[in-house]
Amino acid sequence: MEVNSSNLLVPLHSIGFVTDEVPFALEKLGDEYFIVVATGHYYQVYDLDQLRIKYISQRMENRIENLVTKYEMVYVSMGDKIAGYNRHEKTFEIEHNSRVKGMLVLGELLISWDKETIIVSEIDSNRLKCKILVDMDVSEEIVTILHPVTYLNKVLVVTSKGCELWNINTKKMIHRFSSIQVVLNASKSMKNKIENNDKQKIITAVTSSHPDIVGIGTQNGMVYTLDIANDMILLSLEHMPEQKGVRSVSFCSEKAILISGCENGDIVLWDLENARVLSILDSAHESEVVKVQFVPGVLMFITSGKDNALLEFVIDNQNSPPRELRSRRGHLSSIIKTQFYNALPEKSRDLLCISNFKNCGYLGKTSTIQQHQNRIFSQNSLKKKFNEKYQFPFSRLPPIIDFSFAESRHFDWPNIVTIHQGMHEVFVWSGHNFALTPNLITLENVQRLEKNKQSKSNQSQNFVSHGLTAKRKSLPLAKAISVSGCGNYVVVGYSDGSIHRFNLQSCIHSGQLILPDNSEINQPTMEILSIHISHSTMVLCIIRDLDNYYLSTWSIKPIKYLNTKIILSRASVISNIETQEMFISKIFGYLLALGLSDGRVILYDFQSQIISREFQCGHHHILDITMSSDNRWIVVSTKNSELFIFDIISSNLLDWVKFKSPAICCVFDHSDAFLITSHDQSKGLLSVWANKHALSISVGIEGLSNSPSEPYYIDDPPNRVLYFEDSDQALNNDKDSTKESESSDNTNLSNSDLPENGDYDPSLIDRKLMSFSGIPFSTLQAILFIDEIKERNKPIEPPKKPESAPFFLPNTSEFSSTIHKPSKESDNEEVISKDLAESKDPSSSLKTELQELLEKTSLDDSDSFLSITKLLKSKSPSGVNLLLRQLGPLSGGSFQEIAQMIHYFNISISKRTDSELIQTYLNIFLKIHSTTILENESEFKDFQDIILKLNNLVKSDWDSLQDRLQNISCFLKFVTNIQID
Repeated sequence: MEVNSSNLLVPLHSIGFVTDEVPFALEKLGDEYFIVVATGHYYQVYDLDQLRIKYISQRMENRIENLVTKYEMVYVSMGDKIAGYNRHEKTFEIEHNSRVKGMLVLGELLISWDKETIIVSEIDSNRLKCKILVDMDVSEEIVTILHPVTYLNKVLVVTSKGCELWNINTKKMIHRFSSIQVVLNASKSMKNKIENNDKQKIITAVTSSHPDIVGIGTQNGMVYTLDIANDMILLSLEHMPEQKGVRSVSFCSEKAILISGCENGDIVLWDLENARVLSILDSAHESEVVKVQFVPGVLMFITSGKDNALLEFVIDNQNSPPRELRSRRGHLSSIIKTQFYNALPEKSRDLLCISNFKNCGYLGKTSTIQQHQNRIFSQNSLKKKFNEKYQFPFSRLPPIIDFSFAESRHFDWPNIVTIHQGMHEVFVWSGHNFALTPNLITLENVQRLEKNKQSKSNQSQNFVSHGLTAKRKSLPLAKAISVSGCGNYVVVGYSDGSIHRFNLQSCIHSGQLILPDNSEINQPTMEILSIHISHSTMVLCIIRDLDNYYLSTWSIKPIKYLNTKIILSRASVISNIETQEMFISKIFGYLLALGLSDGRVILYDFQSQIISREFQCGHHHILDITMSSDNRWIVVSTKNSELFIFDIISSNLLDWVKFKSPAICCVFDHSDAFLITSHDQSKGLLSVWANKHALSISVGIEGLSNSPSEPYYIDDPPNRVLYFEDSDQALNNDKDSTKESESSDNTNLSNSDLPENGDYDPSLIDRKLMSFSGIPFSTLQAILFIDEIKERNKPIEPPKKPESAPFFLPNTSEFSSTIHKPSKESDNEEVISKDLAESKDPSSSLKTELQELLEKTSLDDSDSFLSITKLLKSKSPSGVNLLLRQLGPLSGGSFQEIAQMIHYFNISISKRTDSELIQTYLNIFLKIHSTTILENESEFKDFQDIILKLNNLVKSDWDSLQDRLQNISCFLKFVTNIQID
């Protein structure tokens, strides 16, 4: 039996994704620049000034592989298809025979190419202009196509082995540049030529502000400047061996500077006049640079990389390295652990996350509210302050194993601690400054004191830590860590079985937690699995020896051993698994949740010292466990990509879903309205799932009383919006009942109403919901109050000085009366205008566009009235007002025109499209013609029913909208109350 939907989870959206591996596009609109980046199936627009998201596109059919822009148009390629979008409206579409490699906008043409074919398309007509087949070797492919400035109808086709100049009108090659082929084929020996054949190929190319200069970057780290007018290489620049290949180049329009992005993440600035390196930004990106580009007219450049980062740098002067101005950074790889960081009064806003990439560990903060608040914590202190004392041999910390924090000390002192793979030292971070601090928690001083007590001879006084020194100095590795809620203490468990307490503010050792000699634990073979601190008073340590799992407890202040209890036998776990034994534990109030390798989850009440619940989640390793804020539900994720949700009180399985990739970690927000997960294949991405039980309009939810018998397969990351999934589920639940189905048809969308990509499409709602036109509110206001605006903006003429009469003419009443007498010329103008008004009749040729459309409309064809809306949309506010005033007998028309407009409003409002715009037109129409309709009831006797129907329709739509707004208001109040509690 196929499961139709998850009982509880609804896909919502994803957070933490900054940019994909697709090169960004820089576009100028007015005086502002915007950056368009791809994020999987979406593209999003950042403003250059603040690097804040201005727009997120609808979901595309497939993953975006290339994008280019022209003004407000964005063209994206997905496989062999290309689509152009103006916001949500698709305006362009073509298709290749193979996967598209890139695109270029050239005036009104879109040039796209695959491995060996170039297609030139006309943007306005959406048709193919020509197709060019480039003759190349089997191992050769088109890298990019450029348009040098002033080269009319010509493009530079850059392949992996050379450059060619083509005329796109004649479809002929004009010239093949031999100079670039010479330098590419140059090699000291035949052996090097064979070994470095792939490294000699061209990777990137770009034009400069000079019409004849082109920059070319190769796989072996060479940068060439090519003069295409004379076919000669002007300059050759070479990266250092550790920087590897060139990934992107860009010219500065203000100075003779070229910038190149390296394969290892470095960025190099070159002085073209002196052919030297200006500066090198070491590890500007943690991974390969995708694109670098100067902002035209400004000494500023933008970079993006495969490390999920978008950076802005500014060059203050040539004598100093570029300065990072703004940045948006996300995690480089899958987030392995995350917890809500409630340092601010507003809870469930920020998440602390850890990830590991290429044997390096990263700590970051991800905001659930606004993406520009995301941070990756700085590790620059490793290069500066740490080197003065500890001399670590790395610039990035090793992979992080675990972390702990005390949000209550966010503004007081560094409050986050991390333990790392193969390291004894515990590192301390500042949550307020988003940076690593030059403080360490270590046992070196304790060990030195112990050795000094035992022996005062032959002990070196220059005891220096070099990091990763556990083997060299016999220091135990840090295995478990926990910080007290008050933020005063941190407890660390080590690989030798010892447990120590430190002061978090000073990082000074303040005591050891020791097991008694008569303890039942076999201390030589024991292993510390995890440490938890309950209510800042009790330390809970889960220990494993060869036989059992134990829970040992101490009082944290003062340090006092309390007891040790056996949780379960180790043999019962090992007998049910065939692979490596794994263990995970979480603390929730007075409950410890233990995840075992055999798929069991045990809830241990450490206050009563009993196992209160046990859940079986298949037979695979448990990856993570979380609970709702009220401790009613427990969520368990397993290694085989399944996720279970249980009700703790009834031990009932509420939901069972299966993802494409395992959920490495999961956490409920403070209101239990959203579940946040991180998956194995999601690079730096957190998936947000809505809880239908907390957000559903209905009081009860179908399916919670019936445990699912098989998992529901669901995508990750989420790709559908909340409303559609909820509506779809409502229909499926109600389809067995006729009465409920009829009511469902009025309030929900059917399966056929939903677009495949899950985004909202007004054309598919079948008149069940109102849709807006998208016209700015200011334009609607201008239409409504056009008379007031004209009166307000009416120019005020300064008073004119009266003409002075000749001094010899007396000023008498006889002359004054003749001065104000109307002239014959003004009388003639009045007569002419009156004659023109009287001569205008319905059959006159002097008719407006609206009057002509009303004559063509027919009541039998309701679609004929849609042209009226299109006409009115094309007019300015003054034009709309003028067209509506030029109807009826007072303007030389007929009563039939007013009647036809009544039909138009009745049909348009019943279709429920462009709702706010139609209401605006109706308001203006009634202001102008309501008096005419009331004074001529006999002329509109046949339309009284239509007028009443129109009145009832407007009233019912308004009542329905009010009900929906009231429901939304109630839900917002409900959720807010949960958050406050």
